[in-house]
Amino acid sequence: MPWGEPFFRGVTMLGSEYFYVFLIAIWFWVADKRGSMLTLLVLIVSIVSNYWLKIIFKHPRPTIENWLLGVNASNYGLPSGHAQNSMVVWGWLGLKRGSWWMGVLSVVLIGLIGLSRIYIGVHWFGDVVAGWAVGFLLLMALWKLEEPIHSLLCKYNPNLQYLGLIIFGVGAMILTEFLSPVSAEGLEANFGSHGGLIIGLGIGLALEKRYVSFEIAQKHGEKWRVALRVIFGLILIFAIAASLSLVLPDEVYWMSAIQYASITISVIFIWPLLFKKLGL
Repeated sequence: MPWGEPFFRGVTMLGSEYFYVFLIAIWFWVADKRGSMLTLLVLIVSIVSNYWLKIIFKHPRPTIENWLLGVNASNYGLPSGHAQNSMVVWGWLGLKRGSWWMGVLSVVLIGLIGLSRIYIGVHWFGDVVAGWAVGFLLLMALWKLEEPIHSLLCKYNPNLQYLGLIIFGVGAMILTEFLSPVSAEGLEANFGSHGGLIIGLGIGLALEKRYVSFEIAQKHGEKWRVALRVIFGLILIFAIAASLSLVLPDEVYWMSAIQYASITISVIFIWPLLFKKLGL
């Protein structure tokens, strides 16, 4: 199916962690602060559990000769991260939106993203099925536990919750460094981005609440403000990411964590602070 190559290359991007983060960033800036951050937490639960499952099973991917030219993949193969994360994130959005079109879109994307990983050669069919299965169980658990967890967390000061995220991020990185050979080929700094995302989320939310607390609501007829938030926000984040990658190599575990923590803080705190001061 050579005609399918550009299609499945594009589809697989819709299941990447980077796409989810940028999608959630835009959602955070212009639509729903709480909903976007809740979805980010759901994504974090999925990517962390997927990473640990992979290093437990240590199931190899198909050999690199089967991969499409230019495709990169790290860590082990079981369960497929793209399949699991798509089930959790797109499934979560489908359930939360509650509309038929979002439900259909979610099912289609979950299926196509999983199949794309087989097409581009980085996963066996069993990896994808396992990813869907783990993702579905995780999705149902998160769906059922949302209200009980929310009720429990409401009893505590938000700053304690943010501190808890930071402590969890640091602790998860230390634990992973002991459990997983992060210096091994294909695993270099692999969890660093995840730990940095969690730490940056805790710091960013605390700073945004304390110093910004921006409003989502826009006046009628001022959609240009929304557009500018998105356009300049993405330019800023891409510029920060590109700059940090030059001085903080992805291959170094803790430098990768610092890089992704900085990017997350920029999304949640620095850009909202700037667009509030600029009147956007």
